Amino acid sequence: MASFVKELTRTDVGSMLVIPVSFMNNMPQVQGGHSINITVSNAGGTEWNFGYYVRANQNPRPVLKSSWCHYVREKGLRVGDRIIFQRLECFPVRYRIGARRRVTILGQEVWTDEF
Repeated sequence: MASFVKELTRTDVGSMLVIPVSFMNNMPQVQGGHSINITVSNAGGTEWNFGYYVRANQNPRPVLKSSWCHYVREKGLRVGDRIIFQRLECFPVRYRIGARRRVTILGQEVWTDEF
């Protein structure tokens, strides 16, 4: 199972999730265009449909756009939260997403369970 964990930036929260280029081999191939829709589920089974976009030049910069802002709003995500994104090893290929928030409890910083 391939995955990445990313601390969210202002761009990630404001408009699109920038996916690490090193993770591109785990994403679907975009044929005949620059984007496709992918379905991603969370631990509770809720499905989200995101647009996966890749530039067609030397700097691919893969991103999730369509419906991403809706996900951010629904989860109440903010800069500094973490996204856990996984490609599940099954057929057909499936993707899973989760989020964590850093909180301070009794003066100690900890990460919440996925939400």
